[in-house]
Amino acid sequence: MLKAERAHDLGPDFVTRLNLQDPHDLKPVSGGDVNWAFSIYSGNKRYFLKVQPNQDKHYFDSEVASLKALGHSVTVPKVIKQGENRGFAYLLLSWVSNGPANQGDLGRALAVLHQEKGEKCGFDLSNEYDAVPKDNTWTDSWAEFFVHRRLEPLMQQAIKKGFWLTQRGDHFDNLKKTILNDEHAKNVKPSLLHGDLWAGNFMFDEKGQPVFIDPNAFYGDREYDLVVSKVFPGFGKAFYEAYEKAYPLEEGYEDRFNWYEFYYILMHFVRFGDIYAPRLNRLLLQF
Repeated sequence: MLKAERAHDLGPDFVTRLNLQDPHDLKPVSGGDVNWAFSIYSGNKRYFLKVQPNQDKHYFDSEVASLKALGHSVTVPKVIKQGENRGFAYLLLSWVSNGPANQGDLGRALAVLHQEKGEKCGFDLSNEYDAVPKDNTWTDSWAEFFVHRRLEPLMQQAIKKGFWLTQRGDHFDNLKKTILNDEHAKNVKPSLLHGDLWAGNFMFDEKGQPVFIDPNAFYGDREYDLVVSKVFPGFGKAFYEAYEKAYPLEEGYEDRFNWYEFYYILMHFVRFGDIYAPRLNRLLLQF
């Protein structure tokens, strides 16, 4: 995990080189899971600044493209500017102040997002800078996309960290065959997805309006977003009830949820190691 202890970590002239009017009060804030996170003012206006050291100006391209895509349907932070400042990639966003939470409104907002459809699965931009890179090459079938663009590349990385996974090869092959032969997976009408919808990636603004943050967008099976929301705590019953009422799920989704939970836990195993191995093993042995 990266953490900037103080604004001085950015160097003496970082703020000046942002070319903001009257920049001041640069301070570290929470939200720096992958990137350094700061609050900064320009005059009387407050902004959220994300910084990644030792990266070029394209580091935040995927997030900017994701925010732009989601912004057609739901509320997201506004992109002010991005770039590179003496070895630090940065992204300046509008500041979102916390307000009253309404999980029902969050569920309805996600349903609106998922009703934005694409012709194929994938996205205009692959995320090569992600901690676990995402190949978003456009693919006709969700089954093919999920197996070949998501599961297989990720498992190749995971095997390097957990050699016991090679002994589970039959289970993984069974999972892939199930997905590739599944009628739902072959016929998904791709929805625009947030792509990483855990509890840390939404907020409610001062008016109580849901705001989606840190997206890793692509077009695919909307069930994927819902499974990610269930892997860790943070979404309430009202969220799922409101979503289901606004955009009911298709029959058999409970079984398919296991595919996506396995993928998401596999991704965490690749990033964070053996703490996720027992849960990953239990899931894999189901297939």
